[in-house]
Amino acid sequence: MTGVAGDRPLLVVQDRQRLFREALTVSLRHYLDRVEVADGVPDAAALLELARRAPLAHAVVEVGSVPWDVEALVEALARECPGVGVVGLSSGPRPPAGLDLTVLPRSGSPERLADLVQPGPERVPPFMLSAATGGGQRPLTDQQLRVLSLLGLGLTAAQVASRLGLSERGVAKSKQAVFAKLGVQTQAEALSAALSSGLLGTPRREEPA
Repeated sequence: MTGVAGDRPLLVVQDRQRLFREALTVSLRHYLDRVEVADGVPDAAALLELARRAPLAHAVVEVGSVPWDVEALVEALARECPGVGVVGLSSGPRPPAGLDLTVLPRSGSPERLADLVQPGPERVPPFMLSAATGGGQRPLTDQQLRVLSLLGLGLTAAQVASRLGLSERGVAKSKQAVFAKLGVQTQAEALSAALSSGLLGTPRREEPA
């Protein structure tokens, strides 16, 4: 399997359809110059096996019609690779209800997916899982974390609302709740506080040459 023994952040695509995952893997290698893209894997077991051999920075996972199957995979990934960034790909018109995960359409542009996971100086991934948030009480809800993460990517309130199926008023309420819970006044302060406390994970970056 390629892309396992490198210094760059590692990404892998998990999808049962071989031609799809191979095509997406090739496309992501074209777009990503700061992320190592491993050969794709067909199922959760293969993805977790890879995670045990080489810590993942990003996982692109297949989203079916049963949300708890995906949630179990995401939780297992968080145990194997604390701070892994996870994006779901769904062929349905809507992601399964109750799934706490950023989900993109399988028919969407690979360039858009690549833009979400490409590391940058101010980049906050779309949804991160940190071991620090796995046990105990989190001050922010899953929705508040997702809103903060997407705003950190530079999305507008309208874009965040569309992505998460919320109203713009709902996004604004989540944002104000984040500010109040973290004791901050600005979005930049909220992102900094969430990152430093482990509520949001950061992607692994290249070490300077």
